[in-house]
Parts: sequence; structure tokens; C-alpha cells
Amino acid sequence: MGSLRFVPAEQEWTVLAAWPTVVTISADVPDDVVEAIWSALGAPDASIESVVSSIPIRDTAADSSFTVVRFEPGGGVPLDPAHPPRDWSATVVARGSAAVDLLSVGGSRRFGSAGMQPWALAEFPSVIGISTGDLPPVPESLLRLPTDARRLDHGIAYASRVLWAASPESIVGERGPAAGPGADGDTAERPSHDPDTADGETILGRRAVEGVGLEAVEERTDEGAEGVFDGPADEPVPVYEIRVGDQPPLELTGAVVVGRRPQPRRSADRPFTRAPAQALIAVDSPAQEVSANHVEIALSGRTVVVTDLRSTNGTTVRLPGRPAVRLRQGDSVVASGSAIVEIGDGNVIHISSRDRGNTGITV
Repeated sequence: MGSLRFVPAEQEWTVLAAWPTVVTISADVPDDVVEAIWSALGAPDASIESVVSSIPIRDTAADSSFTVVRFEPGGGVPLDPAHPPRDWSATVVARGSAAVDLLSVGGSRRFGSAGMQPWALAEFPSVIGISTGDLPPVPESLLRLPTDARRLDHGIAYASRVLWAASPESIVGERGPAAGPGADGDTAERPSHDPDTADGETILGRRAVEGVGLEAVEERTDEGAEGVFDGPADEPVPVYEIRVGDQPPLELTGAVVVGRRPQPRRSADRPFTRAPAQALIAVDSPAQEVSANHVEIALSGRTVVVTDLRSTNGTTVRLPGRPAVRLRQGDSVVASGSAIVEIGDGNVIHISSRDRGNTGITV
């Protein structure tokens, strides 16, 4: 839902859009990486974790900068296509030099990785607009629509900048007296709908699409489309439980801190978590392999974020079908289903999930 626009440019960024997720990645990534991301976006069980996992952290794309933004209706209410929400919750992952400007009712802010490896993740409430790609020096209080911006409802394109707005009112120049002829790309001056005959402009990154065998992907700009994404109207909300060693399982509703002597984290240490820690769980560590505050496990939208709290000996996370991930101090990893977290001295944390209404826990 909402309106997604991009400014055509071939050598800067590749944008992949499949509601409710938008990926912007360096344009020089190999075609097989673009194909893997697009495949992950199109999977029936696509999640931000599966999309991020499709982007290599080693080899050919190890140094590529990217952002992944996944939207959910504001307030966690079910999506009603007949009455779309005016604001959304956005889960954002950023790596390298890429960043996202987020506009909310209360102002705007910029989110980037700040050097965190392998990437940084945060969730933002009450989002009415975003901008990524080539950003201005400081976040702007309004989304300013470039005159050469074009719609991208579903597909892949080369871009210098990508803008999304929950409603036309969030964009300067989208409609009203401030919008001159052609400002929204929908007047008589707009290019042809055929991306191969668009007055010399690359509306859709056809070479990128054809190079990875995605000839069927199109930028849908039919009149009346109103700039909305196509895609599933709603997804079941998972319920997550964690079990620390032999302790009883605990339904995850916020953030849980596990350590040898866990203490509440200061707000400055947790800038993107809206609520205080749900629970502090202490574990035995005779060899003191477990730090006082060792790991945080936090609910983030439809996923769980495991963050090493700058522990002395690190944290190992095992996700199904993937090699074990060794988190260094301050690193995070996203889990969208089951996971096993090892923190030392034989202490193991099990994360499991189920859909609401389903009594079976997936371990």
C-alpha cells in the first residue's frame, strides 16, 4: 500500500519492490545476487529475515551497501485494503553506506548501520514516509518528489533515489497547487508505459531483469493504479517463545536480557526499543564464560532480533538450514522461526514460533 517512486539512474542503486518489502542495494551487485533477492521477496513465506539472508555477507557482494524496509500497518491492526492506514510500522535493516530517512508525525530521522557488522536493524513506529538511495545532507521534514520520479508498484529498477509515502499528503508536489505539470509522473508528459520505448529513459532496469531471467517482472504504471503495491493483504502474526536451559518457556512480548547478572539496560543503550525489558533471566556460569548482560532477545514485528550485548566471549546463533552465526560484540541477527542461541558454559536458549490460533509450537 502507499505510493512508491524512484528516480531513474543506471549506475547507482538497484531497487526491488514486492509489497510489503523494498530492497535498495548497490547497482554493481552481480545478477545472481539480484535474482536471489527477488526470489526471496516472491516466496510465499517471505520475511525480512529471509530477504536479508539472501544477500551475501561474503564473496562477491560482501562489500555491497543495502537497505531493506518491511512495512506493517500502524498499531498492529489488521490491514483493511478499503481503509488503508495513514501510518505504518517499518522494520529497517541497513549495511555499509546505505541509509534510510524516516518521516513520522513527530519529525524525521536517518537510520544507517553506523559501522555495525554485519548490518544494523531497528523498528520504527508511526512512519508516514521514507527515502533511501542518494540522500540529502540532513533528513528533510517533508518528502520532496523530484520531477523525474516514476512509479514502481512491483518489480526491479535502477535508481538514484527511492521514496515511499503512506498517502499523497506526505509528499511535496504529489498533488495540489504545489504540484506542477508532470510532478507526479501521471500527466500527459509522462513517458510511455512500455519500458523499452520510454523516451530514452530507463523506467525499468530491463538489463538487470533480463540478465537474471526475470523477463516477466514489470513496472505496473496503469492509470488508476494509485501507486499501490500488489501483494498479500495480510499475514498471520507469529507468537514466539523462548526457553532458557531447563527454565519454563516464556512468550516473547518485548525484550529479554539473559546473562550472569542481568541488569536493566539504560535507554541510551536501547534507542530503538519502545518498551523496557520484558524480563531479566540469570543463568549459572561457573567458568564466567557468560557476561553479566550477555544477550538480548527482542520481538521486532514478525521477527526476533538476537543481539550480543558486547559480551566477552561472544554469542553463537544457529538457524535452520544455515551455518552457525558467531556474533561479535554488538552484532545482531534476525530469526523468523526457530533458533538456538549458545552463550557459554552450556547455557542454551531455544527460540520457537507458531501462528496465532495454532496450538503447535515449531521448535
